[in-house]
Amino acid sequence: RDTKNLVRRCIDQLPESYRIVLLLRDIEERSTEETADLLQLSVPNVKTRLHRARLALRELLAPHLGDAAS
Repeated sequence: RDTKNLVRRCIDQLPESYRIVLLLRDIEERSTEETADLLQLSVPNVKTRLHRARLALRELLAPHLGDAAS
C-alpha cells in the first residue's frame, strides 16, 4: 500500500505530457495505437514519451527504493 502511494505521488510529479501517456499505457493498459489516437499523436511519439516517462519515474522512485528501481 505504501509503495502504491509512493508510485502514485511520483507519477503525479511527472510533466503532463509524460504522465498522461504513462497512465493510458501502463495503468489503463491501452494500446499504443489507441493512446496515439486519444492524444492525437503519432505512434512513434507515444513510444518516445512513454520511454521518457518511465525513465523519469524511475529517477523519482530511485531515492525511495534504492537499487530496486535501477
